[in-house]
Amino acid sequence: MNADAHKAAGEELEQSIADLGDPAIRPYNRRALIELYWGAAFEWLAYGAEHKHGKHKEQHEGLARFLRDVGEPVMADRWTAIEGVRRGGFYGHHNDLNDVQEARRLWQDVRTWALS
Repeated sequence: MNADAHKAAGEELEQSIADLGDPAIRPYNRRALIELYWGAAFEWLAYGAEHKHGKHKEQHEGLARFLRDVGEPVMADRWTAIEGVRRGGFYGHHNDLNDVQEARRLWQDVRTWALS
């Protein structure tokens, strides 16, 4: 995928997030929201890395290492953190409102970086 396709994919996932609504009102969407924030963060990392460094990674395995290698340790840490939230939220039972808010915060940090 090229950078613009990653940007479009991130925006599509964000629309899905919006469509699911408020996780405080619809708690049954929390697991899905965490997964969508994770996916959107991945797409924005690809977009941002391509624009800032002329290359990106097409898969999430090894992404933190890739980000460190291109000089983006803060984004590597954000990715590692959202991966942890995803594991706990999607595969485990850590999907309360605070977990969704943490996924949202991490996605927002990544998106802001990608567009800066």
